Amino acid sequence: MTIDFDPAWAMSVFLVSLRVGVLLMLSPVFTGLNGLVTVRVLLTLVLSALLVSNLQVPPAPAALSLGAIVFAAVLEVAVGATLAFGVMAAFGAFSLAGKILDIQSGFGIGGVYDPVTRSGAPLFATMLNMAAVVVFFGMDAHHAFMRGLAFSLRSVPPGSGFAALDADAVVAQFGLVFSLGLSLVIPVVLCLLLVELGLAVVSRVLPQMNVIIVLIPIKLVAGLSLFALTVVTLGPGMSKVYASIFQFWEQVLTHG
Repeated sequence: MTIDFDPAWAMSVFLVSLRVGVLLMLSPVFTGLNGLVTVRVLLTLVLSALLVSNLQVPPAPAALSLGAIVFAAVLEVAVGATLAFGVMAAFGAFSLAGKILDIQSGFGIGGVYDPVTRSGAPLFATMLNMAAVVVFFGMDAHHAFMRGLAFSLRSVPPGSGFAALDADAVVAQFGLVFSLGLSLVIPVVLCLLLVELGLAVVSRVLPQMNVIIVLIPIKLVAGLSLFALTVVTLGPGMSKVYASIFQFWEQVLTHG
């Protein structure tokens, strides 16, 4: 039995695995795999081999010097980090929205222990991040994620890197963190503002009442209640967040 070994194919799998590995490592969607090193490495290698074998990807040169291999590897890491930035910035909108709610509702006073990151995490930010990951897979956005990877290999072959990175797309994606993040929770924020205004009027009418002691429990209950009532309206906003990932990828890959 003979085994055919294609050095060009192996080099392509190695370079693609760097791009895919950096993307999976930095993407908030796959943070649950951070502790599973073996699973993450095997997933990266298998996914890279499948992408290279099933796509018409220009093979990487097999006969490369050590310096050329290192340079090509650095380019692939840069491409993977750029693609991961689009995912991180999009999911940063959920973290920003949660932190805004935590500050406005009063839950920012305390923290919730997150067993994944092993650190304290705000309540609403944790809830929104978990919901964002669940909805991401529920909307079959992971299929679009795989198609985006395939598109990146066709647009930027392994080892080639970006000819020029579109800085405008990077700045625009970073700006979406604030605009989309605020749009996700603007109804709750406005309602909490009205609650504060109402209590301010009450404090003027009844100056003997300790508004701070009364305000905190009212805002806690109002924040949770309003969020529960408006959570069903998050669908369109979440769709815009996920769409921004692939729009960013398309911009940087086609211009790069």
